[in-house]
Amino acid sequence: MLAVRRFLRSPNPLMNGHAIGFPRSTPSSPRRWIRLLLTIAIIGVGVNVLFFLDPPFVEKLPGQVLGNQAFHPKPVASAPHGHDTQDDSNGQDYWLWDTKSQYYKKENIDWNVGIMDECFLFPKHLTRKKVQAVIKTGVADDRARTDAMLNTVIKCIRNVLVISDADHKYGGWKTVDVLADLPAKTYMTEEDYTIYETQKNATRDKKELHQGHEGWKIDKYKFLPQVERAIQHNPDAEWYVFLESDTYLFWDNIFRLLDNYDASLPYYFGSPAPGRKYRPDKNSEEEEQAWFAYGGSGFILSKTAAHRLVDRPRNGLGVKGARLTTEYQELIRNDCCGDSVLGYALHDKAGVEVSGLWPMFNPHRLEDVPFGKDYWCEPIISLHKTGPGPMKDLWVWDNGQREQHERPLLYRDLLFSFHGNFSQRENWDAAFDAGFQLDDDSIVHTSLQACETGCFSNEECWQYTWHGAHCYYSRALYIGRYKEPDGYHNETDRKYISGWDLDKIQTWSVKNTCEEGPHWVKPSVKRKY
Repeated sequence: MLAVRRFLRSPNPLMNGHAIGFPRSTPSSPRRWIRLLLTIAIIGVGVNVLFFLDPPFVEKLPGQVLGNQAFHPKPVASAPHGHDTQDDSNGQDYWLWDTKSQYYKKENIDWNVGIMDECFLFPKHLTRKKVQAVIKTGVADDRARTDAMLNTVIKCIRNVLVISDADHKYGGWKTVDVLADLPAKTYMTEEDYTIYETQKNATRDKKELHQGHEGWKIDKYKFLPQVERAIQHNPDAEWYVFLESDTYLFWDNIFRLLDNYDASLPYYFGSPAPGRKYRPDKNSEEEEQAWFAYGGSGFILSKTAAHRLVDRPRNGLGVKGARLTTEYQELIRNDCCGDSVLGYALHDKAGVEVSGLWPMFNPHRLEDVPFGKDYWCEPIISLHKTGPGPMKDLWVWDNGQREQHERPLLYRDLLFSFHGNFSQRENWDAAFDAGFQLDDDSIVHTSLQACETGCFSNEECWQYTWHGAHCYYSRALYIGRYKEPDGYHNETDRKYISGWDLDKIQTWSVKNTCEEGPHWVKPSVKRKY
């Protein structure tokens, strides 16, 4: 009887074959699989629709769920130098490298090829695979500045990438609007997006934009996408050199510098500036400082640093991390400066700290360089805020000087070439910075002659400027700049008249001849402007 009952069907049809150890009947299994497949399909369609409507939101989801760190590259061994200056046994914070120019020599050029200009000697082979130049500009950029850049710094570079905030012509180059595919409307604040659209509409309507429009407000949004686009444009380059449309670069010194570094290591070169504060971990009460390379001076990324920043690693499940610009979208919207956010992103995602090479990467314009202890035997890499006139003058001087000697161009070369042997100049301001004044009742304010005499007898004074019946002194040595008369004084006192203590300059020059060689400064953020 028990044997028979073991084979009786259960009164509950749902339990048939299950309560006594038999497999559950499967008539409804196909329906369940169909429902499951439909559910997956609906989810897939929903995700795709969401991605179409708001791709950045979908990209951010994995990072928001698992944390962005899950999609950052694994840490790498630190660079051969630390974050601060490396001192060798004699306390020097610079190397005395014996560098060679990469430019061709005139004697090696076939003179039968036709007219020779600067580009015949330029090492174009280095800008094909080794160095990718990226220039950041804007549709409202000054046409005179554009013309100067086209005929100087990037004149000889065939593969330059021109980044902008609209699609327009930059001489013979077509710019890339790196804001167009972010998408700009959600990437930018509403106010900044209005500026972006207004500029684009103006160019479509063939209205002329001028420097001084609000285009500078959207400049910060270009820093991260320009690195993305540089990798996309030339993924195999060893070095990526970024500059702005008013940055003068000394290419010979750049090539010499890079020859002494290994692009397979994560390098980020530039003039260091303090950037965003951050907490090392959630439990930390102390904030630390992230440093960045000042954009106006130009900066350089090695291929390893650039790829670590831009490439999108996958986590253990194969899920890809967010695009660089998507991950740091909120930071860039709320920060004043794109170069600051770029420096933080390199620190946060790529684990790369800036290798500060100030003063070789220089935040000053030519007229404002404070020549002396810090700006003398150091090779000059860049100058910021270079106007069209000085840029063309520098280009001619740069090419001419390079043919005269084998060593790199130094700051002292720049001073003596552009200053000339002036003891005094009218309509010239040379004490605009690092200046000091004696008390108002000092005799130096009684006349131009008294101002000059007082400077020559003051150990701190290198040069002076007389204006408005007042005497101004400078503790640094500047080339200075042209300055028209102004103010409410008589005709003579409205002028700017500047003079230099040539005896002090000559004495300094004799004592500092740079005979030991160029000072290739070691990376540091302690040595900064």
